[in-house]
Amino acid sequence: MITILLNSIALDPNRWTKEKKAFYKLERLLVPISEAGFHFIEVWQHHVSEEPEAQIEAIREMADSLQLSFPIVGIYPQLHLEGQESLREGVRIEKLLVYAKLLRAAIVKIFVGNRSSAALTDKEYERSVEVMKEITSRAEALDLTITGETHQKTLFDTVESCQRFTRDVNSARFKICYQPYDLRNTEQAINDYERLASDVIHVHYQGHQGSSMELLQNSDLDYKKLTRALAKRDFRGFICIEFTKGSVVKDLHDFRLETVLSNARRDRDFVLTAGRELKMEIQA
Repeated sequence: MITILLNSIALDPNRWTKEKKAFYKLERLLVPISEAGFHFIEVWQHHVSEEPEAQIEAIREMADSLQLSFPIVGIYPQLHLEGQESLREGVRIEKLLVYAKLLRAAIVKIFVGNRSSAALTDKEYERSVEVMKEITSRAEALDLTITGETHQKTLFDTVESCQRFTRDVNSARFKICYQPYDLRNTEQAINDYERLASDVIHVHYQGHQGSSMELLQNSDLDYKKLTRALAKRDFRGFICIEFTKGSVVKDLHDFRLETVLSNARRDRDFVLTAGRELKMEIQA
């Protein structure tokens, strides 16, 4: 079964600010998300990270009443730190893993550190592997799986570095969230996916046309072809609408939640249609 999710990050214009303080409280978004016809949400870290534990439980109860669920929570750990910095980061990561469990998530999606693979020294790389092993061990104790997102300026910034790090961590609880590196090159996106497919359980979709966000159906990258590649591999996991047309604005006053949700719904329907044409078992 494939599950289509909406990422709450798509609904927050402050994603693009330096501070990344959530513009909307997550509970403010639940009713509009439900009214847009979504049932499954990938949660942006900054929609929950500053909340007290009691509020996380209240969010879960509100979501239950709306028949919404949170299969995935996204977080952004630093892996290469040492000493007191590492201890503080460990406390922060532990809190977020517990929050994911309280939200009844199955997966915690991470950026695999905040430094590119080429920028790390051998010592920092080894430390990153060590910390990732600690995170996956804790995730297993909570019955969570970690997925690392393929993304620039992380240890998953190339297919080769992704394969190496996954191999070195060597955990059944560490998988891949695949997002094409080049959002305008369909052939490359499919080729990269094919090389990683055995570990991919989570995929991010976002439409781009030139330098602007666009609907999937109008995207430079042919998402029908990418979906076909997933079908050929008998993919059964999560496809997330991460961003959509209208998610990025030059001025916060230009952001329209209802417009973004409408576009996200169109992207969801595009994926549903493509999947069903390919005889994929799919829910949204």
